[in-house]
Amino acid sequence: MNIEKVVNQVITPEMDEIIQKQELIGMRISGGIDSAFMTYLMMSKYPNKKLLPVTMFNKLRPAAMDAVLNVESKLRELLPDSTLLEAEVAFFDTSNWKKTKEMIEEFEKTGKKYNPKDVFQQQWYEDIFKKYPELNVYMSGETLNPPIEEQPNIITDSFSGFPNDRNFKRNLVSKREKKMIDGKLFYYDTHKYEIRPFRNMNKKEVAGLVKELGLDKTLFPVTETCETEIFVYKNMTRDFNLSYTKPGAEPCKRCWPCREKYWAYGYYDFNNTETVPEYKL
Repeated sequence: MNIEKVVNQVITPEMDEIIQKQELIGMRISGGIDSAFMTYLMMSKYPNKKLLPVTMFNKLRPAAMDAVLNVESKLRELLPDSTLLEAEVAFFDTSNWKKTKEMIEEFEKTGKKYNPKDVFQQQWYEDIFKKYPELNVYMSGETLNPPIEEQPNIITDSFSGFPNDRNFKRNLVSKREKKMIDGKLFYYDTHKYEIRPFRNMNKKEVAGLVKELGLDKTLFPVTETCETEIFVYKNMTRDFNLSYTKPGAEPCKRCWPCREKYWAYGYYDFNNTETVPEYKL
């Protein structure tokens, strides 16, 4: 399958119609393979569009920024005739945060998010869209969870499972609801459209396209998916008898993002393999 066929499979006519009208497209680049691959496809199909990477990092995993910079560098190397702008970067902090029963209950009643990452992200993106008034489209590399029946074999028993909201398919293109405040027009979540090309494909399905284009040998090795904070690595050592040389800069191999990536590609971040028979898939 060539690049044109893959692009046309992923970027639907509905998406294309919206994107063609834009001069600037926001790209959420996390450092992971899905957002990196999504950006690669966008750079391939729309070389004359300005693509703005928007990313944020946990202060308790600062080395993640290195992975994102490496991803952006590799993308520019692979597609030198495309326009990938310098990234907008920010840091959030989860230090001393603990989830409470009250937070969960309020979320279930009102939908108000409580995770510091989610709270910070909302404000961060509001600031970005104020800074770039012409920015109306935001691209996300979010994928569907692995099949529910396979999840118990993928995830580790003592770690949190996959996010429940990714178990179900959703619209690939979301148009935000408009509202008037003091005579001015605003959009919920600050932008008009969120486009998620991979939302109804699981990571293994996306991996098939990555491999079709040979990007598992070029782009994949520089991506990072693990989100485990530095201080949690000592728990991983205790619970799984693992040893680490660079906590926060190497895959923990046991969190759900790590296990999902391994399930899809057969490798963890930076082509690390699984050495414990119990956790091989």
